[in-house]
Amino acid sequence: MTLEILISTIDTGITKISDILLPFRPDVKYIVSHQYQDEKYLPIPKELIREDVLVSQIPGKGLTKSRNNAIRLATADICVIADDDVRYTDEYFDTILDVYQNNDVNVACFMINTGEGNPKYKNYSNNEIIIKSLKDHAPSSIEITFRLKPVLEKEILFDERFGLGSWLAGGEENLFIFDAINKHLLVKFFPHYIVQHPFESTIKSFPKYHQRRVKVGGALDARINGWFSIPKAFAGTLKFLPDLIRNRKNPFIYLYERLSAAIYILFSKPTQ
Repeated sequence: MTLEILISTIDTGITKISDILLPFRPDVKYIVSHQYQDEKYLPIPKELIREDVLVSQIPGKGLTKSRNNAIRLATADICVIADDDVRYTDEYFDTILDVYQNNDVNVACFMINTGEGNPKYKNYSNNEIIIKSLKDHAPSSIEITFRLKPVLEKEILFDERFGLGSWLAGGEENLFIFDAINKHLLVKFFPHYIVQHPFESTIKSFPKYHQRRVKVGGALDARINGWFSIPKAFAGTLKFLPDLIRNRKNPFIYLYERLSAAIYILFSKPTQ
């Protein structure tokens, strides 16, 4: 069984990739999807010239475009979603391979290790969970691994309307899981660490009702629930009204942000 680490990066992020790579092992390869916004970022660091590393450079921006590019280039049995600021160990890779060798799961979600002495990345369950909806477990992107063959057969890719670099800067990992469930793939959470990442993340730095969070929430609702998301936006505004006021968020602005994102999704087509 083989493993490919699908690393997305942009511009100068290419210089950080060598810190992710482990010494060569025959069952692990790396695909680096490098987006560039200027040709000055095209030179590939010599540390990446390895037989187990494939660097694919594409112009423009958009994290989900980069992730889809890497998926299309993948050939291994198992794929791991990665960013340019993560760290791995051979033990982490062994854990992933062991889970797939001993389970019929199609998509396996794991845990992020923030390092000794740091807060937990999130409140993980101690038990394995069959994920039947996002209420069971909503993973971060770098927690996601999958068998390549069934994902390609079911034509599951990231919705490029979502993710960093797009108008809806987030939520793409939830939709990847949602689509996998809807297309009858077996998705499970396993309480094992497979990647190290700092506790702080971009999304955690935004307040509860920040425009970015509200728009992504409204768009996800529309993607999952269709036109029912419109009355839900009004009902949600009423439901959260006391909390909106406590957090000094104008309810009318909250409603507008949620509705505008929902309408954008309802009147546009998924791009992949």
